[in-house]
Amino acid sequence: MSKTPAPQSTAAPKKGHSDPKTLPVPRPLSPRSGAAQKLPVPKPDSSGSGAAQRVVSGLRLRTTFSVAGDESVWGGGLCVVGEDLAWVGGEGSVSTVDTAGRVTRTVSGVCESVCSYIVRGDDGEVYVGSYDDCKISRVSADGAVSTFSKLTFCPRGLTQLSSGRLLVCGGYKGLYTVTGRGVQRVELGVDVKCAMDVSVNSKGDVAVADWNGGKVCILDGQYKHVGTYSPTKSEPFRPSSLTSDGENFVICDWYNNTIDTIDRRGVCLSVYPTTGDCQEEPLRVDMLPSNCVWVRFNDGHVCVYDQI
Repeated sequence: MSKTPAPQSTAAPKKGHSDPKTLPVPRPLSPRSGAAQKLPVPKPDSSGSGAAQRVVSGLRLRTTFSVAGDESVWGGGLCVVGEDLAWVGGEGSVSTVDTAGRVTRTVSGVCESVCSYIVRGDDGEVYVGSYDDCKISRVSADGAVSTFSKLTFCPRGLTQLSSGRLLVCGGYKGLYTVTGRGVQRVELGVDVKCAMDVSVNSKGDVAVADWNGGKVCILDGQYKHVGTYSPTKSEPFRPSSLTSDGENFVICDWYNNTIDTIDRRGVCLSVYPTTGDCQEEPLRVDMLPSNCVWVRFNDGHVCVYDQI
């Protein structure tokens, strides 16, 4: 089967499945916590270069829960806004949930379909991208919903560059800067076959998850290529989402069921298998700098980890 992402979905089906929305759903887990298996730190991947500036030895599971009422929503977004609070995307709405899985707030009428991608702004607002709607909505701190930008492409991952200015993935169409006034294509200094997600660290480095290319490309502030992470694993490397802890980048590997941490030049710092937590197909990852890592899985479950 082709490993190309399905045209109507935000990530590709895993081998052996023809439609991401018909993937088998694992049995729900009850909320739990505990230490996950400690793994040796892998040697730096030969695809990267340079020494790590911050040592990361892996993740430790804090808790696992099911997003209340949202297990059937495939492809919903995730955005961490506090130590114990995150926004999750549902069918037409976004909700805040705590680490016990309790929904503390819901804003409806955000999207016409699934709210696939969410990123926090500077003033308490969040920006929400919907793959099917071809637009980005803005939810203000008081819950008011407005259209931030209408697009001519289906948005994938997005991140904020500055107040009111986003960097948005367009899948096969590349990368764009988007404001409320217009859209501009970014000329990249490296070949990216299918831009699935993007993140920027505190130093201005840009990491782009290239699904079809099986790699994460690291660019500087001028979009010049400075590093690549393209590991060899048992299954093809398929980065579905990524985020930054302030300096390094944390990646969901959809096919191999791992959370990988790399430095700002693409050197591997750790690989954590989520199958030890009874979870497969990590779909979205987000965190605040130097904070816990939240991962949303394909069936709607969320795992919260401490970085160690």
